[in-house]
Amino acid sequence: AAAWPAIADPPTNVQVPGRWVWIDLFTEDANAARRFYGQLFGWTFEGRNAGERSYAVARAGDDPVGGIVQRRHTYVQERGSRWVGMISVPDVAKAASYAAEHGGKVLVPPRNLPGRGQVAFLADPEGAPFGVIRSAAGDPPDYLAAENEWIWIELWAKDPKAMADFYAGLGGYEIDAVSLANGRAAYELSSGGYARGRIMDSSASGYPSAWVPYLRVADVNKAVEAATAAGGRVVVAPDKKLRDGSVALIADPTGAALGLVHLTEGRRK
Repeated sequence: AAAWPAIADPPTNVQVPGRWVWIDLFTEDANAARRFYGQLFGWTFEGRNAGERSYAVARAGDDPVGGIVQRRHTYVQERGSRWVGMISVPDVAKAASYAAEHGGKVLVPPRNLPGRGQVAFLADPEGAPFGVIRSAAGDPPDYLAAENEWIWIELWAKDPKAMADFYAGLGGYEIDAVSLANGRAAYELSSGGYARGRIMDSSASGYPSAWVPYLRVADVNKAVEAATAAGGRVVVAPDKKLRDGSVALIADPTGAALGLVHLTEGRRK
């Protein structure tokens, strides 16, 4: 079988359970997606054959940041494009069984992808899709992302406390309730001494439950303008009332949503 690209290049042979270690864009137009992310973030792409699929590894400089694949409506049944993040777990089969036994679904059962490791694609009890992985090469180094790399992920959930409990059992997270400026309930997921993601109350938004990944950018307003010029659209514009204008939400030309965030802290290796 053709090999899938490893998520750690070079290999680390180190696992970081609970960390979101990889993300793939399942898109209805891979060519349009590559043009957009290349123009907006300067990503370059290395095409690979992976099993029966054509797969492109995206890089920010020398660092691999994710994959882009033409979707077949397998991992998420409804039409459209979506970024799907993957959590490092010690045992993929146990994670899949846990999801099924606690109100979630197994979208793609555990399987071995040669060169990548064992993976499964799941949905939580509110239907938000995500993946789990036991990487054959180990997980990427644990550092604060540089610009144009993924830095954060949030679950917009109808019942954030119930979803926090679900993911705590699946990923071994410590859960901390946090107070947001707008008064909404939120919970942070931590492992290995670091916050790995956040679950937020989206019950009033009308949006379906979903994980939203965030890219670090130098200037949110300029990135939003560039995204629009490249064929994307603005979902939530930068607003001083929303995290002091340091975040925005956009959709790429194929419909996949992602966040943009500006941080002043330096990179942590």
